[in-house]
Order: sequence, then structure tokens, then C-alpha cells
Amino acid sequence: MRRWAGWAVGAVAVLPLLASGWAAVRAERALAARLAQTTAAYLALVTPAASGSADYDLSHLLVQAGALARLPGWTSRLEVYRGTAPLVRATAGSLGAATMAALRRGEGGVLWWNGSALVPLKDKDDREVVGAVAVAAPPVGEAWRGGAFGGFALPVLLLAILFAFGAVRAGAQRPTIRIHAAIALLVGLVAYANARSAARDATDRWLEQTRLLVQEATARLPTTDVARLATTLRPVVRAAGEGADLRTGGDSAAVRVRRVRVAGEPQAVVAIRVGWGRWLALRTRPAESETGGWLWLCLGLAAVAPTVATLLRWVERSGARPQRLRETLTAWGFLAPAAAHLAVFAFAPLLFLFYLSLHRWSLIDPAKPYVGMENFGRLVRDRLVWTSLRNTLLFTLQVPITMAIALGLAMLLRRHSTITRIARTAFLLPYVSSVVAIAIVWQRLLSLGPVDWLGNPGTALAAVMLVWMWTQVGFQMVVFLAGLQAIPDAYIEAARVDGANAWRRFWRVTFPLLKPVTLFVLVTGIIASFQVFTPVYVMTDGGPRHGTDVLAYRIYQSAWEFLQFGYGSAQALLLFAALFGVTWVQFKLLGKRVVYA
Repeated sequence: MRRWAGWAVGAVAVLPLLASGWAAVRAERALAARLAQTTAAYLALVTPAASGSADYDLSHLLVQAGALARLPGWTSRLEVYRGTAPLVRATAGSLGAATMAALRRGEGGVLWWNGSALVPLKDKDDREVVGAVAVAAPPVGEAWRGGAFGGFALPVLLLAILFAFGAVRAGAQRPTIRIHAAIALLVGLVAYANARSAARDATDRWLEQTRLLVQEATARLPTTDVARLATTLRPVVRAAGEGADLRTGGDSAAVRVRRVRVAGEPQAVVAIRVGWGRWLALRTRPAESETGGWLWLCLGLAAVAPTVATLLRWVERSGARPQRLRETLTAWGFLAPAAAHLAVFAFAPLLFLFYLSLHRWSLIDPAKPYVGMENFGRLVRDRLVWTSLRNTLLFTLQVPITMAIALGLAMLLRRHSTITRIARTAFLLPYVSSVVAIAIVWQRLLSLGPVDWLGNPGTALAAVMLVWMWTQVGFQMVVFLAGLQAIPDAYIEAARVDGANAWRRFWRVTFPLLKPVTLFVLVTGIIASFQVFTPVYVMTDGGPRHGTDVLAYRIYQSAWEFLQFGYGSAQALLLFAALFGVTWVQFKLLGKRVVYA
């Protein structure tokens, strides 16, 4: 049974490589489609029209197609059709009438026919479809094998299968399971590297093949002006889709494909020599910059194998204790709705946040390129981010002060009387009231008098802190009241009998027994302070001179005012890391809480 379980986990470990193989197939098909579109635009440019017609001269089209197929350096398998008849290889099959009709209807732009990307060849007026251009993609099996098992994929996969057997065997220790999970993660990273490499290779080959077309077209055009030449040839390049362009410039140092940044956008560029001292720069958006989704897919599939291994070991251990298994399954049945809610509304948005942080994402720009760690590098260099983080840390200094005030009020109002009930309600009202309304009222109050509290960078943050303390002290007072009322009176009476005064009774008895409540109020107060936004937004708008610019407000401004959602997501992850640290402290400290007798 365990052997079959090991093979099952090993088979699941192949899933990331299957994904990378499919990514390679898609990259090859995208390359064939782009080359077919570029070639059709090239033929439309260099082939003259027949006399008195917008159709191409057949003899010239035949010569151009044959010359293109024998062009030195051209590696793609090409076929050009005039009507339904092939021109490059006369023995090749003709296009069917249904296929030509689909091309004329323009269904999808690119059709796939016998493993080739087929695009329409229109006449000189760009109206009627008079033929087609087909570029064959490599066989699916060949492209898949190269994308799935290229690089270090095979040895890493074998290692993952080996540790899969160790992870599901009886008595497997945690280190073995952790090593298996680490190797599974490595399989996912290798799979993504193969997918990214396939996309990068497709971009390089399109640039190399298109450079041949541009050079060939240059030899057939009469103009020697570089700017006019670029303008004439640009439709050939742009036929491959958005992101491809041809510009003047370039030099011999860039004859190989290289990656650069143009106006902050990643570009793959190659120089084209079109004459003595005359150069054009052919560039396109690198296909690997759009592979961010493959990263998450490969990592997600890589996590399946250790998850299955852990589940199989749990089922095997629980099988020996059926009562515990039934209890566990029943408990998870009750927890399933809450777990589904967390998955949809908490974990899924968090994963999408990670995805956004690795892209340059904006609502006004349709291009959302993958930029890797660029947003995080910018985060480190951004002075305003560190200013907002400093202000956030300073803002949390009010938490202990608010707690001390809340505890003092709870001690004063712990007695049950009409006056204390009215006082408790009065202190709690700011917490349950609208934060926007409170902020507006305090903004008006603080604008009265000789001191401009909110207009001075030295006092603005302190003023906002005081308003926040006023809104939070009521909630913390109620929590402390609950904790005080849970302390048995017998402990206090025993201390009084022993001669302890009021201060020693509080410090030696009451406060130690309030430790769980105190830690809870401390942690939740710090979390709320890190997330403070509304008072800053309403009262100061982050000013003056970024004096109240806290991290939550900086995230809002980057994402919703500047529409830089990728950069705003990176800042949100910084806030998440800070809150995760606070939560970790909460679990560590509350795990040692005092248990009341």
C-alpha cells in the first residue's frame, strides 16, 4: 500500500513539469502565429500589384515566396498560398474551401490548420483575402518534452520521487517530510524556469527572423532615408501584435538580442544594419515578462505532492484509531464553511496581492508586464515609504498609554451603579460612532484657537494620536472590565486579610491575573494602529509635509490616487509582514497565558 502511495505522490510531483511543457507548446504556437502575421505583412509590402488590379502579380509573389523560404538564416517552415494553391512547395496540399472561407470571414485572425498558424494574405488595398501564409509550429510532443524536461528538471524530478517514498513510509520523521516539500518546491521553480526560458527563446527567435525580413525588405525598397525606411517597414513589425515596433537608431554593439528598459518598460531589442552607418532598432515586449501566472501555477502544482503525502500519512495513522478519525472528519465538516469563506475572501485576495506586486498593474494601461522584484526594489529606495513606516511606528506608541487609561477607567467603573453604567456608555460611544464623523468634528475643534494643531508638522501626528486614543479607550475599557469581573473576589479578599494595601493588591494579584486580557488588548491595539487610515485621510490627508503619512494611507495613495496597483501591493505586503510579526508574538505570548482557578 505504501509503495502505491509513494508512486502516487511521485506521479503528482510531475504536475509542475507538465505545466511547463504546456507553456513551451503555447510559446511555440505564439511564435508561429507572430511569424505568420509578420511574413504576410512583408509580402504585402514588397510584392507589386498586377496591372490594373489590387491583386498581386502572381509571378512576383511566387518569386518572393520562394526567395523567402530559401533565405539564409530562416529556420521556420513556411508556406504561401495564392488562393488555395501552395507556392513554395507545389506538392503540398491545397487549402480547403471551408478554410479559405473562414479566413475571409476573419474568424479569430489566426487559424490553426495541420499544425500551422494560418493568417490571411490581403490584396494591396487591404480589403480582399487573396491567399494565406502558413508557418508550422514544432510537433506538440517535441515542444512539450523540451519545455518539461529541459535543464535540471529530470534529476530534480527523480530526487522528488525518491523522497516521495520516504515521506509516505510508516514512521517517517518531520525532517524527511520537510525535505520532500523543499524538493517539490524546487521542482516547481525548475518548471517555471523552463516555461520562462521557452518564452524567452520564442521572443529571441521572432526578433532574429523578423530582422531577416526587414533586411530583405530594405534591399527591395528604393529609399535610403533611415527615418522614411523605418516608417515604411513599421507595419511589417507591428503586424505581430501590440508591443512590437521599429525605430531609428542602434549600433553594432547591439547586433545580438538584448534586454533593456524603455520608459520603464522591459523590451527585447536587436539592431538591424540597413546600410553603411545606418541602423534600425527592432524591439518587442519580452514574452517572459508575461509569465508571472506560470510561476504561481507551477508553485501551486508543486505544493500538491507534499500535501498528498501528508494527507496519506494522516489517513494511515488515523486508520488505526477509527474513533479519532470520525471525530476529526466531523470537526472539519463543521469547519468547512468557515474555511471556504477564508479561502475565498482572505487567502485568494492575498495570493492575488502577491501576483499584483510582481507586475506593473494599472487601470489606465492595458499592458501589465511582469517586473519581478522591481516593485520591492523601488519600495526600499522610496523615502516616503520609510517616512510612513516611521510615522506608523510612532503612532503605535499611544497604545500603552491608551491601555493605561482604559485600565484605570475600568478600575474606577467596575462597581455596578447607575452612574458607572452611564459613564461606561459615554466612554464607549466614540468607539461605536462613525470614525468619519468623529474625525470631521475633531478637525473643526482643533482648527479653533491660536494653535494650528493639524497644520504644524510637529503637532499634527500627536493630534491624530489623541483623537485615535479617544476612540479606542472605550473598547479597551470594556475588555478590561470583563477581565476584572472574571477575577474571583476570594483572591482579593485573601490579599486584604494578609494586610496588602490597595496598590499591592493590584500589582501582586489583579494585574498578574489580567495578563491574558492585557496581552490581547496590546496586540489588537497595535494591529489597529498599524491599520489606521480614516482619521489621517479625513483630518490631514497625510500632511502637512507628510507629517501624518502612515503606511495604510501611503498604500491607498499609491493604488487609488496614482493607480500604481503593483507598487501599492508591494507596500501592502510590507504592512502584512509587520502585522504577521505582531500576530506571531500574540500566539507566542498568549500560549503562556494564566489559567484562572
